[in-house]
Amino acid sequence: MINTLGSFAAIFLVLWLLLGVLFLVVYPLIRAAFLNLHPRFGSALLLAYWTGPFLMSLISTSFLFMPNVESVLVDAHCHEACTSHVPLIHSLGLASFGLLACATVLLYLALRCALALRQAWQLRTQFGFLAQDHGAYHLLRAACPLVFTLGWWHPRIYVSEGLSGACSDSDLSIILQHEKAHQERRDNLRLLVARLCSIVVGERLARVILSDLQLLTEQACDFRAAERFGHVAVAETLLKIKRLLMLKPGESPELAMAFAERDVELRIKALLRAQSRVSLQTWQMGMIASALLLSMSLMISPLHHGSEWVITALSNAHVHLH
Repeated sequence: MINTLGSFAAIFLVLWLLLGVLFLVVYPLIRAAFLNLHPRFGSALLLAYWTGPFLMSLISTSFLFMPNVESVLVDAHCHEACTSHVPLIHSLGLASFGLLACATVLLYLALRCALALRQAWQLRTQFGFLAQDHGAYHLLRAACPLVFTLGWWHPRIYVSEGLSGACSDSDLSIILQHEKAHQERRDNLRLLVARLCSIVVGERLARVILSDLQLLTEQACDFRAAERFGHVAVAETLLKIKRLLMLKPGESPELAMAFAERDVELRIKALLRAQSRVSLQTWQMGMIASALLLSMSLMISPLHHGSEWVITALSNAHVHLH
C-alpha cells in the first residue's frame, strides 16, 4: 500500500512541478493572445491555463493507476509478454519520501486555504458590526472612500459612507454593477484558486500570470457594467473614483476585490478600445476543451514509460548509495 501511494504521490508531484514550469516558460509566448481576448473569455481561459498543471497532473496520474484505462492508453513495451501494470516504486524508502513530500505540499495548500477562509470570515464578522444592509450592498460607517467585494462563496459588496457621499447616483450605480459582476462570478474564489495553484512553482515566479488574471478579471467586470451603462460612462467613473482615492486614500482588505485600485489606466484603455477584443464562439471553446482532453490521454503512455525509467534510475542510485 505504501509503495502504491508513494508512487502515485511522487509521480503526481513531479508532473505538477514539470508542467507548472513548462506553462510558465510558454506563457510569455501566448500572453498577447490571452490579453487580446474579450476579458470574459480571457479571464476564464487564463484561470483554466494556470490550474491546468494541477488538474492535468492529478487526472493523468489517476488514469495511470487505473488498470482498465492504463491498458487502453499505454503502448505495448518492447517485450510481448508484458502485462498491464502500474509504475511502482519498489523501494520503501523512496516511496515513503514521495508520499511525505506530496503530503507536505497538500497540507500547506490546505493550511493556506484555511487561513484565507478564516481571515475572510473574521473580516466579514467585523464589518457586520460596522455596516448597514442596504439590499444590494452594505454601507460602511467610514469617512474614507472604499468599495470592495468580500467573501468567497457568498461575497458581499461594501461601500463606505465617504464614497457614497462623494459620487453621483449614476457613478454609484456603475460601481455597484461592477461589484455585482465580481459577486456573481465569485472572483475572490477564482483568484484564491489561482494563487493556491502557484504554490508548486512559487507565487513570485507566477506573478505575471497572477497579475494578468487579476487585470482580466477587473476588465471582465468593467465590460459587464458597460453592457448596461456604456463603455465611456464606465471609463469616466473609473477615472473619477481613482482621483477620489488619490485625494483621500483608503485601504481595502487584502482579500477583497476593490473597484479602482489596480491597473486603472489599462482598464480605461480597454473600455475605449472594446471593439478590438476577440470573442470566442461556443464551438471554439469546445475545440479547446477537446484539445485538452486529447492531450491528457496522449500523455498517459509517455508518462507511464517515463515514470518507470525515472523509478529505475532512482532505485539503482538508492541501491548504490547503500
